[in-house]
Amino acid sequence: MFVEPGWQEMSGRWFSGGYDELGMDVSLKRLSNSVVVSGVAPRALQSGMQHDVTILGANLPRDLGPASLDFGPGVHVERVVRATSDSVTVRVAIDSTAPVGARDLFAGGGSLRDAAVVFDKMSRIKVMPLAGLARTGGAVFPKQLQQFDAVAYHNGADNRPDTEDDIEIGRVNATWSLEEYQTTYDDDDIKFVGAIDKSGLFTPNADGPNSARVGNRNNIGDVWVVASYQPPGKNAKPLKARAHLVVTVPLYVKFVPWRTQP
Repeated sequence: MFVEPGWQEMSGRWFSGGYDELGMDVSLKRLSNSVVVSGVAPRALQSGMQHDVTILGANLPRDLGPASLDFGPGVHVERVVRATSDSVTVRVAIDSTAPVGARDLFAGGGSLRDAAVVFDKMSRIKVMPLAGLARTGGAVFPKQLQQFDAVAYHNGADNRPDTEDDIEIGRVNATWSLEEYQTTYDDDDIKFVGAIDKSGLFTPNADGPNSARVGNRNNIGDVWVVASYQPPGKNAKPLKARAHLVVTVPLYVKFVPWRTQP
């Protein structure tokens, strides 16, 4: 964690796992008597629809009314459903012509930059990371897991993917699967490398060798990690994306240069 100038904020990443491969980005704000807005769930707001949105924070006014909340043009706060000092749930209606893009939120004297994003459609999804790495283990060495996420995007005003005006909508609950990454004839890596669960977490197989595999080989190889998602909306088309995953051997020797040996 890194302390920002002024000693009012900290940011960094928390790690876990046998290889410190799992973790989450963390940001902390020092509490005072002022209103703090820390997040919005859900963050993605589709135009032409109503959403129940929960604003998270601290020292939020319990008597917060719709007039004290502002998501920008085209987003109307209809009513406050529930309010406590650390969360406020509101019902919002999004105009069908609301401008697409990220929105700052102003709530009861507090604010949060890019708190929400308004979109009219999901143009595509992307699997992150685009290239993953896992290591077999469990018998002698620990396993190195690999977490994948499916992130939805709007192609922006130019309606072309992977350009500067693309808008990141956010993570979606995709359906996950594996496909063979064909590098040789009769490639069978998918049968031995491991499995991916419904949350996109890949767990590799045990460190080998594996007598059930031709040549008594280890459970290593490479596969495609595939995410499939059906966006909301009557005429929305299914979206699909994939990423490359390499499953390799354990890290047999690990050098930690900042530790002195006895």
